[in-house]
Amino acid sequence: MTGTLSAGPTGRSRRAEVAGAGFAGLTMSIALARRGWTVRLHEQNDQVRDFGAGILRWRNAMLALEVIGVAGAIRANGVRPGTYDTNLNGEPVSSELAGYPYWAITRPKLHALLVSAAREAGVEIVTGSRAVGADPAGALLLADGSRLTADLVIGADGAGSAVRNSLGEFTQERKKYQDGVCRVLIPRPAEFQGPEWDRVIDFWTLEPDPMRILFIPTGPDTIYMGMMATTTNERASRIPIDVEVWSKRFPHLATAVELAGKAEGGRHDSYQTNRVTPWSTGRAVLVGDAAHAMCPALGQGASVGIVNAVELAHTLDQYDEIGEALAVWEERERAMTDAAQARSAYMAETRTLAKGNGFTPEVMETANFALPAVTPEIEAAYPVPAVNRS
Repeated sequence: MTGTLSAGPTGRSRRAEVAGAGFAGLTMSIALARRGWTVRLHEQNDQVRDFGAGILRWRNAMLALEVIGVAGAIRANGVRPGTYDTNLNGEPVSSELAGYPYWAITRPKLHALLVSAAREAGVEIVTGSRAVGADPAGALLLADGSRLTADLVIGADGAGSAVRNSLGEFTQERKKYQDGVCRVLIPRPAEFQGPEWDRVIDFWTLEPDPMRILFIPTGPDTIYMGMMATTTNERASRIPIDVEVWSKRFPHLATAVELAGKAEGGRHDSYQTNRVTPWSTGRAVLVGDAAHAMCPALGQGASVGIVNAVELAHTLDQYDEIGEALAVWEERERAMTDAAQARSAYMAETRTLAKGNGFTPEVMETANFALPAVTPEIEAAYPVPAVNRS
């Protein structure tokens, strides 16, 4: 895959050094390489693979992934949920998002699709390469002492970003929340087979303390379970999953909870937000969780990172001066991103989704966001039902 040649004032191809081979770093690398950049992507682990369970790709991310040629593979390998149903204390509360264009997929599969697309686009992927900082003049600093100069250095190295933390120009507003989530991927039991189960079901119980199971089929053979509880509930926050605690609160999901207790590769994350300003300094820029970590209550953290990465490549293609492009890009994306962080924080603090009918037009603004890089033809391929329009 190739794109329009991106050249600086001298006419040479621009070069980017990218730290972090997660979803944002891979998307950023693909988007730049398809526009003619020479891109080297650094992953600190010895292998390029994702540690995780499942994920929802909302419409905003699918539009962005269309721009870089990956959306079709996600549709082919994922599940389009029929509805988003809410269940409180074992009773159905609401059914929403019928016909809405979003997909569920396992994180390892999505990551593998992005890695394949990056290599096809000509991205050089280097493993065992740990970034420890950046120079705003245009250099990525590695743990082995290397200093790699580039037209643009991109910190996509997650919520604990070493690139971001090495630069004093960024202001960080951090906040932690009362909840956390255990994420596991389980084999899909026979009782949950069939198209009638290809839907998201958000199971809640609020007494004596809040617990939640977000039940998302990710394919014919797998189900992603996001199991939320307050961090003070130590047994419900354990990995491996404490089957006794979860089965008692969700007896109708006993089969799935038993499988969750046997699942390997699960992880627990506490809810947190980090609002970073600005997103760039000189020739160093942040994308993904490094720039705007948000709690998963809205399910938009990775989607927003993908959107911002694709739009950054698009904006860089429009300007010869990188600093000008970075300023324009942040102005375009900042309001949408700040709103997503604020909504996810509110939903985490209030647990408003437990009441059902939570996908109001205001909440859907993030999912319905269409970045400037998207053509009318791409947007038309993902029509939004009238009830879900913002």
